[in-house]
Amino acid sequence: MGALVKWVIGGAIVVGIGFWVAKGVERQNVRDCLAEQSQRYGIAQGHDVYLTDVIEVNIHRSYPDGTATRFVKYLVQGSQNLQSTTCLW
Repeated sequence: MGALVKWVIGGAIVVGIGFWVAKGVERQNVRDCLAEQSQRYGIAQGHDVYLTDVIEVNIHRSYPDGTATRFVKYLVQGSQNLQSTTCLW
């Protein structure tokens, strides 16, 4: 019984680390998208630098090359207003 508990705890730790890494990758993708929008279109200036939290990412449309258009909601430092944009990655 003790070995089973150790396996369950070990599995939970591995799954938790996996979610933590995936959340970091998603956050970096949003940050990169905001930086590109700032450089290319002059919108969301500084949002890549002052990004504090990614609230929601929803896939709108997927493409055969593995990319997708995503609707992103996020917060930036110094504002309680929810920001949103569309990103491709």
